[in-house]
Amino acid sequence: METARLDHSLQVLTDHKTRWARLPIRDKILYLHEVRDLAVRYASDWVDAGAQMKDLPPTSQLEGSEEWLSGPYPTVSWLTDVMATLTALDKGTDPLAGLGVDTTPGGQVVVRVFPASIYDRLLLSGYELDVWMQPGVTEATLRETVGVFYREPDPTGRVTLVLGAGNVSAIPMLDTLYSLIADGDVVVLKMNPVNDAYGPVFEQILAPLIRDGYVQIVCGGADVGAHLAASAMVDAIHITGSERTFNAIVFGAGVEGERRRSAGDALLTKPIRSELGGVGPTIVVPGPWTDADIAYQAEHLATQKLHNAGHTCVASQVLILPTGWDKTDALIAAVRQALADSPDREPFYPGTAQRQADFRTANPDAEAVAGSTERTLLVGVDPDSGHPAFRDEYFGPIYVTTTVPGADAAEFLANAVDFANTRLHGNLGANLIVHPSTAKQLGANLDRAIEDLKYGSIGVNVWSAFVFLASRGAWGAFPGNPAEDIGSGSGVVHNALLFDRPQKNVVRAPFRALPMSLRHGHTTIAVKPPWFLSNRTATSTARQLTAFAADPKPQRLLGLFASALRG
Repeated sequence: METARLDHSLQVLTDHKTRWARLPIRDKILYLHEVRDLAVRYASDWVDAGAQMKDLPPTSQLEGSEEWLSGPYPTVSWLTDVMATLTALDKGTDPLAGLGVDTTPGGQVVVRVFPASIYDRLLLSGYELDVWMQPGVTEATLRETVGVFYREPDPTGRVTLVLGAGNVSAIPMLDTLYSLIADGDVVVLKMNPVNDAYGPVFEQILAPLIRDGYVQIVCGGADVGAHLAASAMVDAIHITGSERTFNAIVFGAGVEGERRRSAGDALLTKPIRSELGGVGPTIVVPGPWTDADIAYQAEHLATQKLHNAGHTCVASQVLILPTGWDKTDALIAAVRQALADSPDREPFYPGTAQRQADFRTANPDAEAVAGSTERTLLVGVDPDSGHPAFRDEYFGPIYVTTTVPGADAAEFLANAVDFANTRLHGNLGANLIVHPSTAKQLGANLDRAIEDLKYGSIGVNVWSAFVFLASRGAWGAFPGNPAEDIGSGSGVVHNALLFDRPQKNVVRAPFRALPMSLRHGHTTIAVKPPWFLSNRTATSTARQLTAFAADPKPQRLLGLFASALRG
């Protein structure tokens, strides 16, 4: 794109940034209503664009588990929830009304943000999502940290450059909307070349904001991003991408950039928020698993690895198993089978084939699962080694296992948490899988492990990516990463309750879904989640979830439940 056109787009935003920053809340809500209506109207076009880009078969259930659940659904859900928050702020009522607030024994304030309605309790029975606040936030001061931007008397506004992610389509859309609403910024969204096919659909959905000079969408390569980032008209940057790209933007590329990074000598002085992925762990706690439990959790693990062809920043990369557990070999065999049975598809992110080839060359024991060149499993990596899998995010269908010792479940869990915190690079999302009887036995030891995990999102019996879907979750890395060692990034997005000082998210879900849960006497009616790769009705369920998120009505529930149960 010509630099003159880029500069014109920036000038349009500069001319409107103060107007947007000072626009009354009720007027911003009107824009969001329009955007939500357009997101619903063009949802099928959005999904079709992604399916064509990824070459998904027309009847593939991945259209639901990936395109609907990673695109229109979280966007529409976030718009509905953030409008509720803004309405409360506008009326001077409590945006946290009806939500449970508690303080941990360690003194941290925790807000139960899900379930928040009877619909939440029905649709995802047994799921609970807590947002933990940073130390220093008290129950008395909590509400002062909600919607902080809207406490500013006369904001001047900023132009934020959103460097869109190339993997999950909701990311550039939600990053743009979050910058507009949480920060009060106008936005130039630069689409990633990998998925700029979504650009025309986004222009239709964001049309009211583009029309009035609050959003601009541009396409192009790294040169376009570099020009925008360097422009004096850009006041702040948000990036979802790789640590390597972040370092190039902040410190420069090549040897000189690395020297600057080591010295903490940044070239970029503008504020930058970042979500950058990392090496995601899943810790399997030993317990009395049945064969059915092993089969179900293997499908769960395959989903954590292969969702979006492995091109997710919070994919499980290292499976941490207990040394000496009598179920370890059976679980690995079931994971191998689940990887092989997952729907056929080609990875779409550039360089994936070469990364797998390089990995297999460096690791002769790595398996090409079921003879495929697209899925790789390496079993039994030495936990005391400096294996690259503990440092490098592979961003594709490469899975490794390791084992950690422990005389019992409590000792293993403490060792596994320490391994995840100290040996694995990044701190975006971590997962724990624990049998209900083991969880009961662990008691306070399980609570302590969750408290000790230094990750932005922690999933207990559920993939931590659930927090990405849950609009009230505060999605991002665990706070404290310095620019020179940015790891999984800095700052949060989504966060429809507009918390200013969240620390991490903890989501809990049932160990078993229907019908297994009933056979074991559990009270939950949770079904197999629609994001599971093995869910046969994911497309129907996700489409109906999107419609429900836009307009929750009891009459929509019957068809939604019927589709979910068939999955």
